[in-house]
Amino acid sequence: MVIDIICLIFAAYGFYLGFSKGIIKTVFTLISIVFGVIAAAKFSPMMTDFLESILNYHHGLMFIAGTLVVFGLTWLLIRILANSLEGILKTGNVNIINQAAGGAIMAFLLVSLFSVFVLFGERAHIIDDTTKKESLTYGVLEAMPDKLMGVSQKLKPVFKEFWEYSINFMDRIEKGGGVEKKSSDTIFDIDEDADSSKR
Repeated sequence: MVIDIICLIFAAYGFYLGFSKGIIKTVFTLISIVFGVIAAAKFSPMMTDFLESILNYHHGLMFIAGTLVVFGLTWLLIRILANSLEGILKTGNVNIINQAAGGAIMAFLLVSLFSVFVLFGERAHIIDDTTKKESLTYGVLEAMPDKLMGVSQKLKPVFKEFWEYSINFMDRIEKGGGVEKKSSDTIFDIDEDADSSKR
C-alpha cells in the first residue's frame, strides 16, 4: 500500500506540473534545450568574436558569454513560438485539451521515474515481500523500466535521425542557407561553353 500511495503522489504532482504548463510548453521546453545546445555548439565561436569586437574586450570568459547568449536567444525564440501556439489554442477554446495532454504526459514521466526507484529498491532488497503483495501497482511498476527500455531501443533510430537532421540544419544556417557552390560552378561552366561555341 505504501508503494501505491507514493506512486499516486508522483502521478498527481506530474499531472499538476503538466496541466499548469500544457503539452505545448512541456514539449517545446525540451525542444528548446536540445536546439539550444546544438546552436550553442555551432554558433558560440561566431558570437564570441562578435561580442569581442563590439565590446573591445578579449578574455577567455567571452566564450562562455557567447555560449550563454546563443543558448538564451535560441531558448527565447522557441519559447515565443510556444506561447504563440498556446495563444491560438486559447482563442479556439481547446486549451483544456492542451492542459490535459500535458498533465497526462508529465504524470506518465514521473511514474516512469518512480518505477526506476521501485526496481532499484527491489534489486537492493529494500522492498520486502509483504509490501509487494499489498501493493496494487507493484507488478506494473516493476515491469515498466524494461518495457520503456525496449521502446527506447525502437525509437533510437528516430531520435538519431532527428539529431543528425538538426546538426545538418544548423550547418546550413552557418553556411548561409545551404547554397552550394556546385550550382554556381555549373552556371559558369555553361557560360564558358557558350563562349567557346561562339568563337
